[in-house]
Amino acid sequence: MTFPSRLSLVLTASVALFLSGCGVQPGNTVTQTSTDPMQQVAALIQQAEVAAPIKRAQLKAQAARILISQNRQAEASKLLDEIDMQLLTPALQFEISELKARTALAQQDGQRALRYLQQLPATTTNSLPPAQQYRIGEMQADAYRYQQNDYFELQQLIQLSGLSGYRSADKTKALHNRIWMLLTQMPIEQLTQLSQQVDNSYYQQGWYELALSADNVRDLSQQNTQLQQWETLWQSHPAQQIPPDALLTITAADTLNAEHIALFLPMSGNLKKPAEAIITGFMTAHYNAVEAGKTTAKVTFLDSTKITTAEQLYQLATERHIDLIIGPLQKELVESLINYGPAPIPTLTLNTAPGQQQGNIYQFGLAIEDEATQAADRAWQDQKRQVLIYTADTDWGDRAANAFAQRFTELGGTVLDSLRYNNNSSYSEQIAGLLNTDDSSLRNTQLTRVIGQRPHFESRRRQDVDAIFLSALPQSARQIKPTLAFHYAGNVPVYATSHIYTGSASAIEDQDLNDIRFVSTPWLSSPPSTAHLQLAQLRDDTDSRFGRLYALGIDAFSLFPYLAQLSASTSAKIEGETGSLSMSEHNQILRTLNWAIFKQGLAQPLD
Repeated sequence: MTFPSRLSLVLTASVALFLSGCGVQPGNTVTQTSTDPMQQVAALIQQAEVAAPIKRAQLKAQAARILISQNRQAEASKLLDEIDMQLLTPALQFEISELKARTALAQQDGQRALRYLQQLPATTTNSLPPAQQYRIGEMQADAYRYQQNDYFELQQLIQLSGLSGYRSADKTKALHNRIWMLLTQMPIEQLTQLSQQVDNSYYQQGWYELALSADNVRDLSQQNTQLQQWETLWQSHPAQQIPPDALLTITAADTLNAEHIALFLPMSGNLKKPAEAIITGFMTAHYNAVEAGKTTAKVTFLDSTKITTAEQLYQLATERHIDLIIGPLQKELVESLINYGPAPIPTLTLNTAPGQQQGNIYQFGLAIEDEATQAADRAWQDQKRQVLIYTADTDWGDRAANAFAQRFTELGGTVLDSLRYNNNSSYSEQIAGLLNTDDSSLRNTQLTRVIGQRPHFESRRRQDVDAIFLSALPQSARQIKPTLAFHYAGNVPVYATSHIYTGSASAIEDQDLNDIRFVSTPWLSSPPSTAHLQLAQLRDDTDSRFGRLYALGIDAFSLFPYLAQLSASTSAKIEGETGSLSMSEHNQILRTLNWAIFKQGLAQPLD
């Protein structure tokens, strides 16, 4: 005798009540002509309970499909789990496993989907038609995506890219775009290691080398040359036949050939010295390009303390036949250019300001928001889910706190509390409040009053903190980190912005910063470039925080020829002195910095 499962009884009973209300006896056969989906499910389950194993599986699979169409994936999944797979034919095993996996994927449960697919015996999988094997691969890739396992997802997709004839051109394009997105998100070191594996397939090696060719180090023109070389070597590769959209967009965009460049910067006032450093960096890169025969551009200097409106700037630039403007540095002038509307001449500002995107205006600056956002990404990547924020009571401190909080909550994290400090702050009192150690001490005082004697007591901090985000200058940070340890938070990971590092090795002074993770510009944390070495011979402040302004000037020169290509694809980038540079959809240059950590008072690469 076959006993119905609990789920079958529940489903059948619920529909039976419905049928009895309509004058139909539950024992009667409910035909598939019924328009009510749950009537159909109940009928199929009733028939399955008395059917032979193969027929039973088919009927339950049919009932599960109806449940799925009614958005009842959990019930469908339980019904499918009742099916004994061992007695089924390979074709039916595939059908049931696919249905199980798709219900799990609909619930974004990658682990369960993989388990269902792995239940298929190897002999069954190998005997399936290629089209069905392809569908299994697609589902496995989706399961890895829900598990956030980028590496295995990539390997599965690359394997699928080598199987032709089972998808339309549009689906092939979507597949290649998905592969490309994963490749461009992969660290260059990992990509290099993968390309050096001796057992790579033809398809794997082709994709890796294509990504390496596109992951240009300094000059996007070199990237185009490398891509042409790749096309010559890999003429039969799927990515050659149907390239990813982002790659096509980059290669189709033209470079900007500026013959007359205006540096629009303040020549007096409190921004004069920063402007001079930017000019020094820019002109060093310019002279190097002239000597190498890469440019013949003329450079003109315009004083942004005298030309104070967008109308004046663009009228003068037009009269002097200027075809590129770099600047201004003052935020209020940047806002003026944005409010002016689309610029008649391409303009690369050296500061950022809020406002609507305008054509021909590109914003570039040392924005603290880039660093705070990257810190939030890193904390989340490190499995930190609940954080505290402690930043300076300054404009840049507020912007750092806001940018970190916004990004971290977008990712799904929780900001438990946020405080600002100034130079007159009592770090101990503030940190005690932030970590709730003052509440712990207060409870001890109250208990002493009640019982009349001091109990054995150890202060303790709040236990829900996974990490702390800190934005502080070195002098303040050297006091804050020991104070955190004093309040029992010495083992809580601290993520900081680049402000925390002076740029010069100081093992004794920076001992108190040990274990702080922070972002750092390549200018200070990567091997020095030719321009960096040249400036270091002429200036004694290149490795200070002021040195990042030289780096800004160098990067402004490196960026301008490729503004259109960077704008065409958010995956395009240039490795600069201030970071790995890409462009947002709002024409704002984004900087991705290096990660470092203090060990024995010295800044060392974290990765």
